[in-house]
Amino acid sequence: MIGLIILIVVLVIVLAAAPFLLDEKGYVLIAFNNTTIEGTIVSFVVLLVAVLAVCYLGYKLLRYLLSFYRHTKHSFFARSQQRKQAAIEQALWSVINDDYEQLEQALANNSAPAQYQDIRLALLAKAALANNQPEKAAERLVEISPEQQLKVAKLWLASGHSSAIESQLRVRAESKKATPLELKVYTEVLVQQQHFTALEAFLPRLLRKKVLNDEQWTQVFCAYFASFPADARTSKYKQLPKKLQQYAYIAYLTEMAKAGQLTAIESDLIKLVKYNEQHQQLAYILSKATAGNAQKLQSSIQERLIKDEDNNALLLALACLANAQGDYDLAARVFDKALNNDNKKYYMQQAALSYEKSAQIDKALVLYK
Repeated sequence: MIGLIILIVVLVIVLAAAPFLLDEKGYVLIAFNNTTIEGTIVSFVVLLVAVLAVCYLGYKLLRYLLSFYRHTKHSFFARSQQRKQAAIEQALWSVINDDYEQLEQALANNSAPAQYQDIRLALLAKAALANNQPEKAAERLVEISPEQQLKVAKLWLASGHSSAIESQLRVRAESKKATPLELKVYTEVLVQQQHFTALEAFLPRLLRKKVLNDEQWTQVFCAYFASFPADARTSKYKQLPKKLQQYAYIAYLTEMAKAGQLTAIESDLIKLVKYNEQHQQLAYILSKATAGNAQKLQSSIQERLIKDEDNNALLLALACLANAQGDYDLAARVFDKALNNDNKKYYMQQAALSYEKSAQIDKALVLYK
């Protein structure tokens, strides 16, 4: 731009000086339709210089005004974006620290950048769930864009409204590119919605993909067997493919014990007594047992304890079995020996039951402190 201006100035100087050098004033005539403009070269050169100077100054002024506007506008929006960015960062720190009240304050009034609006809604839904407000959480989740819904599937599950994403999850779970997480979540949705016929058809795919661990298999099958009457559970268990039966075994025994069917599964439970690595599972199963009669199982446990009297898992199994059979004095004596800080969390209710029924209320009260 500066080079062009210098060139024009040089040309103007040459034109202005030429008449004097040639001793001729020069003459300019411009005619346009009925309009005629005439004058000497010197006057036109002066006019041209004046016009160019005005145009240049106008150009510089316009650039300054535009740059001032852009800077002011950018600064305003930059500060706004910074505030929104700070709000979403504060919300994330609040989640890390389980401070959901602060989270809601940070994200009030849509305080989040546009690209984080779905994350903002998800965080608010999580806060609502933490405050035991599942309906409010569902309202937030509905507002999340459709393409992001599967990313908040766990929140839908926690809200109890997982039917909203079941169809989307089914499509993903049935595709060849389904991730282990999508398969797990779809399984949880089927369980929550009690769609056990669909679950039965889906179980072989879960087995092939190897996405569930033993504990997760037990949780799935516990819900599955609990959906059937007690007298139908054995037939349902036997109808499962052999490879699935090994994953369903503990869940089947647990639900049968919970239904008071100890007699029906007593022989299976006696088999668990034989192996040390299965004693924890036996104790877990019997901790869920209700009233029942399994004298052979009790004898088997007691015989094993004679050889291994410090086997804590078997002691807990015996105590829980004694509760189920109504022998609360025996259960209380065994819990006195077996209960400790490591297992108290899991067997506190069973221990409290034995103490209450054997008139040892003081011991029961200590457990709840």
